[in-house]
Amino acid sequence: MRYLKNDELPVILPDWPGNPIEGKEFQYLDRSFRPEWKVVFRMLMTPNPQGKEKKQDQWRPEVFTDTNYLQDKARDWIVWLGHASFLIQLKGIRMITDPVLFDLPFISRKVNIPFQASMLNNIDYVLLSHDHRDHCDEKSLKTVLKHNDPVILTSLRMHSIIGKWIANTPYQEAGWYQIYNTNLNGFKITYLPAQHWCRRGLKDFNWRLWGSFMIEAGDKTIYFGADSAFGNHFKEIGKLFPDIDIAILGIGAYKPEFMMKDNHTSPKEAYDAFKALGAKKMLPMHYGTYDLSNEPISEPYRLIQKYFEETEKQSDLLLPGINEVVPL
Repeated sequence: MRYLKNDELPVILPDWPGNPIEGKEFQYLDRSFRPEWKVVFRMLMTPNPQGKEKKQDQWRPEVFTDTNYLQDKARDWIVWLGHASFLIQLKGIRMITDPVLFDLPFISRKVNIPFQASMLNNIDYVLLSHDHRDHCDEKSLKTVLKHNDPVILTSLRMHSIIGKWIANTPYQEAGWYQIYNTNLNGFKITYLPAQHWCRRGLKDFNWRLWGSFMIEAGDKTIYFGADSAFGNHFKEIGKLFPDIDIAILGIGAYKPEFMMKDNHTSPKEAYDAFKALGAKKMLPMHYGTYDLSNEPISEPYRLIQKYFEETEKQSDLLLPGINEVVPL
């Protein structure tokens, strides 16, 4: 066993040796996971008990058409572009998370952004959490780079995938608990743990690292959870960052449970993660855009509201539509 980190970036945990790696594969700190083909086959061959309900469910996220915010460099805001893609502006710094703006291979978007992707401008940073195709897309990344001059902030060994797409675009790879070099006072982005996995092909399981991001700018702190199952890391992150304003957490792609529980959070698990983080507000993602699993498309949207209503915390839940501005 050896340990890997970026020696050029600071670490927030003094005794953190780096991410454990054996051979080419990054290892898990908590419970291990491997997407066995027999489990995938079981998912494909097992009838969906909600199949009829899923087929009849025609709900879609509301789409907002106003794009004036794209020219606004003064205010702080977040805009959901669908799935795990967010345009975030803090203190005049604009970033985009996991840009996936078009159809995926064999999977069409259920709802599109209401403007040409080429209109995305003034982007300073691109945050890429891991290598899965619904979070790291060649066409989308090339579109963003064509119309912007950003720095890419990503995980260890991601250049092996994106290197051929990004030409001379500057990039930084981080291990968990490492702070990217932004050279901006009061603006900090830290790469943090998640319970997930990586693979683009048949033989490259966990060759690249997966994780999440903490974004700090002035008096605002935003956590982008990326893809993760529920785990102890949420409580740990909440202790490391005790003043999180907004936690962006996934609530979709959780059924069947035997396949998805070790990859993604269900709405209930996302609510529990929100509480473990101690965040002030939650902004759900990873639902309503692509059909990746067995639950009906509206179920995550309905259930996450139910859990907040049961605790009379409705005001702590942010549920924007596609391209709707959330002021910060």
